[in-house]
Amino acid sequence: MKQFLLRDTLIYLDDNSFNSINKWMSLNHFDNKFIIADENTSIHCLPVLLKHVPLLKDSFIIKMSSGESAKSIAQVEAICSCLINKNIDRQSLIVNLGGGVVCDLGGFVASIIKRGVKFINIPTTLMSQIDAAIGGKVAVNFQDYKNQIGLFVDPQIVFVYTPFLLSLSHDDLLSAQAEIFKYGLIYDRLLWEQCRLESSNKIMNFKNMISDCIKIKIKIVESDYYDYQGRRMLNFGHSICHAIESVFLSTKKQPVSHGFALSVGLICETYISYKKFKFSSKKLSIIVNTILSVFPKINLVKALDNLVLKYLKSDKKNKNRLYNFTLIKDIGVAVVNCSVSDIHIINSLDYYRKKCQT
Repeated sequence: MKQFLLRDTLIYLDDNSFNSINKWMSLNHFDNKFIIADENTSIHCLPVLLKHVPLLKDSFIIKMSSGESAKSIAQVEAICSCLINKNIDRQSLIVNLGGGVVCDLGGFVASIIKRGVKFINIPTTLMSQIDAAIGGKVAVNFQDYKNQIGLFVDPQIVFVYTPFLLSLSHDDLLSAQAEIFKYGLIYDRLLWEQCRLESSNKIMNFKNMISDCIKIKIKIVESDYYDYQGRRMLNFGHSICHAIESVFLSTKKQPVSHGFALSVGLICETYISYKKFKFSSKKLSIIVNTILSVFPKINLVKALDNLVLKYLKSDKKNKNRLYNFTLIKDIGVAVVNCSVSDIHIINSLDYYRKKCQT
């Protein structure tokens, strides 16, 4: 078992047992316990959790829909109504068992119900194990805009049990690799090179990468918890990524996963970085071709560009109505709070489309 600490949150990475949760539960008393799970984790993960953590067997189970569209105010109302009907109080515990949507939504509900109850995250997807469940950000979407209503609140513990990954589809695992690529590009050249070497296999060896990503995220978050300076490097690729996700949500197209949208964001924002910081075209090609070799191409037609710009205007990092991106000036070297124009964004989308045709 590996153990990490982020502020007051213990993070356990344990492939073998649930001893850490059992020990923590035995040291803490809760009047009521609630487990939030989606239709997938309630089938594949909940029975395993209840088998190995007897102190959670008397929990009330709240099942929610999976997918980004579930991260809504309507879902918050439904869960809060259920919790109140089941007599939740401030001595209760909420357990979020799921991917990024469950951890985001469950953490948000826990932070507002009764002015806040304790919660823990048990992330079940690769995306949530390396990113979404860690760092204290909780949020829901609003009117198709990503993560517009939220706050910073820390879980009591995060328990990463990697065997849960065995229940995931190929696309779920593939999608999460975009976040691993991001960590390498913004912070760790060696991690990027490892990603490149393993990308030809399509699915990476995640054992050590999960630990590496957790360590990187802890270092970055501890330097700037409230996300004004250094923590913003984690947003590389995400400005355009979130806009693309919103476009697909608002146009009722087939939803695009966060990781696949992020692959587009990484390419576009690398291209903007290349234009801004003048690194070599060879380096640009290596980064872009590596990403394109791993991820499916997204059909982002030019007619959608204005809609992308519309959603970018609500990006939380914007300042004085100007786009405020994180870019890279080299592999492993991020620069936060970079001013970017409409033309930069449109040109980057054109570049992506052109690369998809070659």
